[in-house]
Amino acid sequence: MAIPGKAIRLSRIFRKNSGRTVIIALDHGRRRGPIKGLENFAKTVEELIEADIDAFMVTPAMLEKHYDLFTGRIGVIARIDGTGTVKGPDETDDRLISSVYRALKLGADAVSVMLWIGSEREADNLEKVAVVAEDCFDNGVPLLVEVLPSPPYLKDKYSWENVAYGSRIAAELGADIVKTFYTGSIDGFRLVVERVPVPIVVLGGPKKESLEEFLKMVYDSVKAGGKGVAIGRNVFQSPNPTGVANALAAIVHREASVEEALKLAKG
Repeated sequence: MAIPGKAIRLSRIFRKNSGRTVIIALDHGRRRGPIKGLENFAKTVEELIEADIDAFMVTPAMLEKHYDLFTGRIGVIARIDGTGTVKGPDETDDRLISSVYRALKLGADAVSVMLWIGSEREADNLEKVAVVAEDCFDNGVPLLVEVLPSPPYLKDKYSWENVAYGSRIAAELGADIVKTFYTGSIDGFRLVVERVPVPIVVLGGPKKESLEEFLKMVYDSVKAGGKGVAIGRNVFQSPNPTGVANALAAIVHREASVEEALKLAKG
Protein backbone atom coordinates (compact mmCIF):
# COMPACT_ATOMS: atom_id res chain seq x y z
CA MET A 1 0.00 0.00 0.00
CA ALA A 2 1.28 3.46 -0.89
CA ILE A 3 2.26 5.75 1.97
CA PRO A 4 0.38 9.04 1.36
CA GLY A 5 3.20 11.24 2.67
CA LYS A 6 5.72 9.65 0.35
CA ALA A 7 3.36 9.78 -2.63
CA ILE A 8 2.60 13.48 -2.12
CA ARG A 9 6.25 14.39 -1.69
CA LEU A 10 7.35 12.33 -4.68
CA SER A 11 4.80 14.22 -6.78
CA ARG A 12 6.76 17.40 -6.04
CA ILE A 13 9.91 15.81 -7.47
CA PHE A 14 8.62 13.76 -10.42
CA ARG A 15 6.65 15.67 -13.03
CA LYS A 16 3.17 14.31 -13.65
CA ASN A 17 3.15 14.56 -17.45
CA SER A 18 6.43 12.69 -17.97
CA GLY A 19 6.86 10.71 -14.76
CA ARG A 20 10.50 11.89 -14.75
CA THR A 21 12.61 14.44 -12.92
CA VAL A 22 15.50 16.86 -13.36
CA ILE A 23 17.32 17.24 -10.04
CA ILE A 24 20.26 19.63 -9.78
CA ALA A 25 22.71 18.49 -7.11
CA LEU A 26 24.31 21.32 -5.14
CA ASP A 27 25.43 19.25 -2.14
CA HIS A 28 29.10 19.01 -3.13
CA GLY A 29 30.32 21.48 -0.51
CA ARG A 30 29.94 18.94 2.29
CA ARG A 31 32.67 16.80 0.72
CA ARG A 32 34.58 19.11 -1.63
CA GLY A 33 34.36 22.56 -0.08
CA PRO A 34 33.80 25.67 -2.23
CA ILE A 35 34.47 24.10 -5.63
CA LYS A 36 34.14 25.98 -8.92
CA GLY A 37 30.54 26.93 -9.55
CA LEU A 38 29.57 26.73 -5.88
CA GLU A 39 31.81 29.46 -4.48
CA ASN A 40 28.65 31.52 -3.96
CA PHE A 41 25.90 29.04 -3.20
CA ALA A 42 23.02 31.53 -3.19
CA LYS A 43 24.05 33.03 -6.53
CA THR A 44 24.11 29.58 -8.14
CA VAL A 45 20.64 28.77 -6.80
CA GLU A 46 19.26 32.11 -7.96
CA GLU A 47 20.54 31.45 -11.47
CA LEU A 48 19.46 27.83 -11.81
CA ILE A 49 16.05 28.16 -10.19
CA GLU A 50 14.92 30.04 -13.30
CA ALA A 51 15.53 26.91 -15.40
CA ASP A 52 12.89 24.27 -16.19
CA ILE A 53 13.99 21.92 -13.40
CA ASP A 54 12.15 19.99 -10.69
CA ALA A 55 14.30 19.88 -7.56
CA PHE A 56 17.58 20.76 -5.92
CA MET A 57 19.66 18.47 -3.73
CA VAL A 58 21.29 20.42 -0.90
CA THR A 59 22.53 19.86 2.64
CA PRO A 60 20.16 20.65 5.52
CA ALA A 61 22.46 23.44 6.71
CA MET A 62 22.35 25.22 3.34
CA LEU A 63 18.59 24.72 3.17
CA GLU A 64 18.31 26.33 6.60
CA LYS A 65 20.51 29.26 5.58
CA HIS A 66 18.84 29.86 2.21
CA TYR A 67 15.29 28.49 2.60
CA ASP A 68 13.84 31.73 1.22
CA LEU A 69 15.34 30.98 -2.21
CA PHE A 70 13.44 27.69 -2.44
CA THR A 71 10.12 28.45 -0.75
CA GLY A 72 7.15 27.85 -3.03
CA ARG A 73 9.32 27.49 -6.11
CA ILE A 74 11.02 24.10 -6.31
CA GLY A 75 11.31 20.64 -4.78
CA VAL A 76 14.12 20.07 -2.29
CA ILE A 77 16.01 16.87 -1.44
CA ALA A 78 18.15 17.06 1.70
CA ARG A 79 21.50 15.26 1.63
CA ILE A 80 21.82 13.93 5.16
CA ASP A 81 25.21 12.17 5.04
CA GLY A 82 28.65 13.46 4.19
CA THR A 83 31.46 12.67 6.63
CA GLY A 84 33.70 11.18 3.91
CA THR A 85 35.54 14.15 2.41
CA VAL A 86 37.72 13.99 -0.70
CA LYS A 87 40.81 15.05 1.26
CA GLY A 88 40.13 12.84 4.26
CA PRO A 89 41.32 9.31 5.01
CA ASP A 90 38.34 7.48 3.46
CA GLU A 91 35.60 9.11 1.41
CA THR A 92 33.47 5.96 1.71
CA ASP A 93 33.24 6.52 5.49
CA ASP A 94 30.04 8.47 4.87
CA ARG A 95 28.07 8.75 8.11
CA LEU A 96 25.00 10.84 8.87
CA ILE A 97 25.23 14.62 9.28
CA SER A 98 21.51 15.13 9.88
CA SER A 99 18.39 13.26 10.93
CA VAL A 100 15.37 12.66 8.73
CA TYR A 101 13.36 14.65 11.26
CA ARG A 102 15.61 17.71 10.87
CA ALA A 103 15.27 17.54 7.08
CA LEU A 104 11.50 17.25 7.41
CA LYS A 105 11.36 20.17 9.83
CA LEU A 106 13.30 22.27 7.30
CA GLY A 107 10.71 21.50 4.62
CA ALA A 108 12.58 18.96 2.51
CA ASP A 109 10.51 16.79 0.17
CA ALA A 110 12.93 13.85 0.38
CA VAL A 111 16.30 12.87 1.83
CA SER A 112 19.33 11.27 0.22
CA VAL A 113 22.28 9.17 1.36
CA MET A 114 25.28 7.51 -0.28
CA LEU A 115 25.85 3.77 -0.69
CA TRP A 116 29.44 2.87 -1.50
CA ILE A 117 28.65 -0.73 -2.43
CA GLY A 118 31.73 -2.95 -2.65
CA SER A 119 33.87 -0.72 -0.42
CA GLU A 120 35.60 -1.76 2.79
CA ARG A 121 32.88 0.23 4.60
CA GLU A 122 30.05 -1.59 2.83
CA ALA A 123 28.37 -2.96 5.97
CA ASP A 124 28.38 0.48 7.63
CA ASN A 125 26.90 2.00 4.47
CA LEU A 126 24.18 -0.65 4.25
CA GLU A 127 23.24 -0.26 7.90
CA LYS A 128 22.98 3.51 7.40
CA VAL A 129 20.66 3.07 4.40
CA ALA A 130 18.44 0.66 6.32
CA VAL A 131 18.21 2.88 9.42
CA VAL A 132 17.40 5.96 7.33
CA ALA A 133 14.85 3.98 5.30
CA GLU A 134 13.03 3.07 8.51
CA ASP A 135 12.98 6.70 9.66
CA CYS A 136 11.70 7.71 6.21
CA PHE A 137 8.95 5.09 6.43
CA ASP A 138 7.88 6.33 9.86
CA ASN A 139 7.72 9.94 8.65
CA GLY A 140 6.37 9.44 5.13
CA VAL A 141 9.53 10.83 3.51
CA PRO A 142 10.96 9.47 0.22
CA LEU A 143 14.54 8.19 0.29
CA LEU A 144 16.98 8.64 -2.58
CA VAL A 145 20.05 6.41 -2.38
CA GLU A 146 23.12 7.27 -4.45
CA VAL A 147 24.65 3.92 -5.42
CA LEU A 148 28.36 3.92 -6.27
CA PRO A 149 29.95 0.53 -7.09
CA SER A 150 33.37 0.79 -5.46
CA PRO A 151 36.70 -0.96 -5.04
CA PRO A 152 38.09 -3.17 -3.73
CA TYR A 153 35.23 -5.61 -4.31
CA LEU A 154 33.52 -3.96 -7.30
CA LYS A 155 36.29 -2.59 -9.47
CA ASP A 156 34.20 -1.74 -12.55
CA LYS A 157 31.78 0.96 -11.44
CA TYR A 158 30.11 1.20 -14.86
CA SER A 159 29.33 -2.47 -15.57
CA TRP A 160 25.61 -3.11 -15.74
CA GLU A 161 26.01 -6.12 -13.46
CA ASN A 162 27.61 -4.03 -10.68
CA VAL A 163 25.20 -1.11 -11.10
CA ALA A 164 22.22 -3.50 -11.03
CA TYR A 165 23.69 -5.32 -8.02
CA GLY A 166 24.08 -2.16 -5.93
CA SER A 167 20.83 -0.58 -7.10
CA ARG A 168 18.75 -3.66 -6.34
CA ILE A 169 20.25 -3.91 -2.87
CA ALA A 170 19.41 -0.24 -2.26
CA ALA A 171 15.81 -0.87 -3.32
CA GLU A 172 15.62 -3.99 -1.11
CA LEU A 173 16.73 -1.88 1.87
CA GLY A 174 14.09 0.78 1.28
CA ALA A 175 15.23 3.26 -1.38
CA ASP A 176 12.38 4.99 -3.20
CA ILE A 177 14.72 6.46 -5.83
CA VAL A 178 18.16 5.28 -6.93
CA LYS A 179 20.78 7.66 -8.29
CA THR A 180 23.63 5.86 -10.03
CA PHE A 181 25.98 5.62 -13.00
CA TYR A 182 24.87 5.24 -16.58
CA THR A 183 26.37 1.95 -17.73
CA GLY A 184 27.53 3.16 -21.14
CA SER A 185 24.97 1.44 -23.37
CA ILE A 186 21.20 1.52 -23.76
CA ASP A 187 20.95 -2.27 -23.64
CA GLY A 188 23.04 -2.50 -20.48
CA PHE A 189 21.18 0.25 -18.67
CA ARG A 190 17.84 -1.27 -19.66
CA LEU A 191 18.92 -4.46 -17.89
CA VAL A 192 19.51 -2.39 -14.73
CA VAL A 193 16.11 -0.67 -14.99
CA GLU A 194 14.35 -4.01 -15.48
CA ARG A 195 15.93 -5.42 -12.31
CA VAL A 196 15.29 -2.52 -9.95
CA PRO A 197 11.70 -1.83 -8.80
CA VAL A 198 12.14 1.90 -8.11
CA PRO A 199 12.86 4.88 -10.41
CA ILE A 200 16.50 5.26 -11.44
CA VAL A 201 18.06 8.64 -12.17
CA VAL A 202 21.58 9.01 -13.54
CA LEU A 203 24.37 11.01 -12.00
CA GLY A 204 26.81 13.14 -13.96
CA GLY A 205 30.05 12.69 -12.05
CA PRO A 206 33.07 14.87 -12.87
CA LYS A 207 32.66 17.59 -15.49
CA LYS A 208 32.62 16.00 -18.97
CA GLU A 209 34.91 17.31 -21.69
CA SER A 210 32.22 17.15 -24.36
CA LEU A 211 28.78 18.69 -23.85
CA GLU A 212 27.38 16.60 -26.68
CA GLU A 213 28.72 13.41 -25.07
CA PHE A 214 27.12 14.40 -21.77
CA LEU A 215 23.71 15.09 -23.33
CA LYS A 216 23.91 11.85 -25.32
CA MET A 217 24.41 9.95 -22.07
CA VAL A 218 21.26 11.53 -20.63
CA TYR A 219 19.30 10.88 -23.84
CA ASP A 220 20.33 7.20 -23.90
CA SER A 221 19.51 6.72 -20.22
CA VAL A 222 15.96 7.97 -20.76
CA LYS A 223 15.60 5.83 -23.88
CA ALA A 224 16.59 2.82 -21.75
CA GLY A 225 13.89 3.55 -19.16
CA GLY A 226 15.68 5.88 -16.76
CA LYS A 227 13.49 8.37 -14.93
CA GLY A 228 15.69 11.42 -15.19
CA VAL A 229 18.87 12.90 -13.78
CA ALA A 230 20.45 14.12 -10.55
CA ILE A 231 23.39 16.09 -11.85
CA GLY A 232 25.60 18.85 -10.45
CA ARG A 233 29.04 19.68 -11.80
CA ASN A 234 28.14 19.15 -15.45
CA VAL A 235 25.52 21.87 -14.95
CA PHE A 236 26.89 24.44 -12.51
CA GLN A 237 30.47 24.24 -13.83
CA SER A 238 29.40 24.80 -17.44
CA PRO A 239 29.69 28.19 -19.17
CA ASN A 240 25.88 28.37 -19.39
CA PRO A 241 24.37 26.54 -16.38
CA THR A 242 20.78 27.60 -17.05
CA GLY A 243 21.05 26.57 -20.69
CA VAL A 244 22.40 23.14 -19.78
CA ALA A 245 19.67 22.67 -17.15
CA ASN A 246 17.03 23.54 -19.75
CA ALA A 247 18.66 21.12 -22.19
CA LEU A 248 18.36 18.34 -19.61
CA ALA A 249 14.70 19.18 -19.08
CA ALA A 250 14.06 19.09 -22.82
CA ILE A 251 15.49 15.57 -23.08
CA VAL A 252 13.99 14.21 -19.85
CA HIS A 253 10.51 15.70 -20.08
CA ARG A 254 9.96 16.27 -23.80
CA GLU A 255 12.25 13.61 -25.29
CA ALA A 256 14.10 16.21 -27.35
CA SER A 257 16.94 15.03 -29.54
CA VAL A 258 20.57 15.57 -28.56
CA GLU A 259 20.87 18.14 -31.34
CA GLU A 260 17.85 20.10 -30.07
CA ALA A 261 19.14 19.98 -26.50
CA LEU A 262 22.62 21.08 -27.59
CA LYS A 263 21.18 24.26 -29.07
CA LEU A 264 19.45 25.05 -25.77
CA ALA A 265 22.61 24.30 -23.80
CA LYS A 266 24.68 26.68 -25.91
CA GLY A 267 22.05 29.39 -25.66
